[in-house]
Amino acid sequence: MSRRRKPHPADLATAEILSRAVRFDVALFLGTGRYATASALTLEGAKAEAMRLAAENPGSRRPMIYGITAEGRSALVV
Repeated sequence: MSRRRKPHPADLATAEILSRAVRFDVALFLGTGRYATASALTLEGAKAEAMRLAAENPGSRRPMIYGITAEGRSALVV
């Protein structure tokens, strides 16, 4: 008999923000105070932008994707 764990409140808040996201921002850290950024209206578009930024800047870290709501709240997707 397995028991389902109750979801953590932070995970519920993140899921709620991502479900109401109106845009997705992508940020790739390039070095001290430098970032490559992009924005997309869909998560699929943001993933494509993340791949483009990573290809343009080889050897850098993985891009981060944030979902942004109309009120300005954000949550990390990847």
